Amino acid sequence: MDANQLTTFGDVRRMILDTIVALRDDKMDVARGMAIAANFKVLNDNVQVEINAAKMALSTESKAHNFGRVVGMGQRYIANSGEQSA
Repeated sequence: MDANQLTTFGDVRRMILDTIVALRDDKMDVARGMAIAANFKVLNDNVQVEINAAKMALSTESKAHNFGRVVGMGQRYIANSGEQSA
């Protein structure tokens, strides 16, 4: 599956399974499979953080709509200094 066609979590799971099968059938180099697995883990960790943030927002009840604004989810700059702010 082409990475540009990934639109659902089901698509991602299919890609993970395709990678596992390719490794099992010796159609993919193990080092490449390990690199892909590392990227899958990073993606999974990122999704889990979003889920945890959503749970925390829900637990704030009526103030949940403000949570996203406060933490600037998905809008924070990645920088080495404090010069840029969200």
